Amino acid sequence: TDLSGDWGTGHVEALSSRIGAEFWAYGGGRLGAVSAPILRDLGVARPLLPPRSFASMALGPAVLSMASEDLAGRQQRVGYRVAVSGPQERMVVLATRQLGYQTGLEQRLLDLAFLLLLATLGGLGAALVAARWVGGALSLPVADLRRLAIAIGKGLPLPQPQRVPPLEFEPVFGAFERMEEDIRSSRADLEAARQRTATVLATVATGVVGVDGEGRVLIANRRAAEFLGVALNQGDDFAAKLASEWGEVLTLVQPLLAQPAAEDRTAEIEVRHRRYSVHCASLGTGIGGAVIAVTDVTDLAQAERVLAWGEMARQVAHEIKNPLTPMRLGVQHLQRVHRDRPEELADVVSDTGDRIMAEIDRLDRIARAFSRFASPGDTGAPLVEVDLAAAAAEVVHLYGLADDGAAVELRSDRPATGLARRDEVKEVLVNLLENARQAGSGHIVVSVAPGHLSVSDDGRGMPDHLRARIFEPRFSTTSSGAGLGLAIVKRQVESWGGTIVVESVEGEGTKVTIGWAAGRRGG
Repeated sequence: TDLSGDWGTGHVEALSSRIGAEFWAYGGGRLGAVSAPILRDLGVARPLLPPRSFASMALGPAVLSMASEDLAGRQQRVGYRVAVSGPQERMVVLATRQLGYQTGLEQRLLDLAFLLLLATLGGLGAALVAARWVGGALSLPVADLRRLAIAIGKGLPLPQPQRVPPLEFEPVFGAFERMEEDIRSSRADLEAARQRTATVLATVATGVVGVDGEGRVLIANRRAAEFLGVALNQGDDFAAKLASEWGEVLTLVQPLLAQPAAEDRTAEIEVRHRRYSVHCASLGTGIGGAVIAVTDVTDLAQAERVLAWGEMARQVAHEIKNPLTPMRLGVQHLQRVHRDRPEELADVVSDTGDRIMAEIDRLDRIARAFSRFASPGDTGAPLVEVDLAAAAAEVVHLYGLADDGAAVELRSDRPATGLARRDEVKEVLVNLLENARQAGSGHIVVSVAPGHLSVSDDGRGMPDHLRARIFEPRFSTTSSGAGLGLAIVKRQVESWGGTIVVESVEGEGTKVTIGWAAGRRGG
């Protein structure tokens, strides 16, 4: 029965022509219209809608249904779709069968999916097997490397690998072997250095103790145990082991343990009638701890005192020699006047005799000063305001009596005073004038002004490297000098609170300037 309306035979044929597939329509569950009559003749289009599809679409909510039907012994799939909904007798269902090539394609796709799944599972299995094999192959060299690292850390010989390592691991194994050789060499050098250090510490005359940041003993030589009177072993608490009479050592070392960047500390202490020099130095901020060096300086101190007295004796001898020069000049002047101008002898004897007696008195004061120096309780004479111009004039006048070719000129401003000791001012000037004469000077100028006193000459001068050493005891630029003159001058000037500066140009001359601070000079 043909359907009327939109879903008649003409409409189904048009739909089939447009889409390129065969269609047929059911009305009320019966075949109504076909796109080609052969579909009805061959039984492709069944006269009745399959019951299951009809029930699912007419009685249920479904609008689509698929059914498998037998056609000449071959299965075909037919799809049904509700085209016009309504009561069962008015419902229109459009049907078409699945094309053969689509069925084969679906089957091939399904087979391909199963094949892909099988290949994936096989690949996963092969990957697991390969990973296990590769892991086993790599675990052996890695385990060998671990054993090598442990052996190197413990200082043991390197164990042999379980099997020949893979090519990729050969550089790593070679690096471990070189590392082991370097470590063995470094350990041998370190042990040799430790033995050398221990040997040196055992033989030196200084007691050496090393402590860590917690005050525990790291190293101590035999001499330290002898000095401190206690055995010191590695790990001992240094403070607990030290006797109370060495408490000053703890006072020196504890700040270094608390602050590793602190400066070194040195002190001299007396224990059991022996004198020791203690020097404490930090091991550094990165390490922590300190080194204590204890030296017995009892014999050295005695030797230094002997040397100091010898030095003092030489200085006193030098100072005693200074007054002799003016005395000799005065006597020579008396002889010259007696020879050349006897009528003036009386006046010259009176004046020169007074000056010679003054120098004799100065010799007596030098001897007394040396005697006072030998007594620890005595002190030097107090500073007084000295007329520098008058003291300089007196010394220059004595040198003016000599006829050795060196002219001495005095240039002075009055008043010019300074806090000093008059005799020492004259001694200083005599020393400076003697140095100028020994330098071959033809003209010497003594200048006096408020705040300074200077002696300039036109002698040989000195190079810079010698000028830096002229105040050192026993240093002299002449073969006849004892080298104490300028050292004595410097000590005396500094005792007044003054300063002394030497300017010299080789071949042109030398200038020595003595200055007083503003509060230590007169007008």
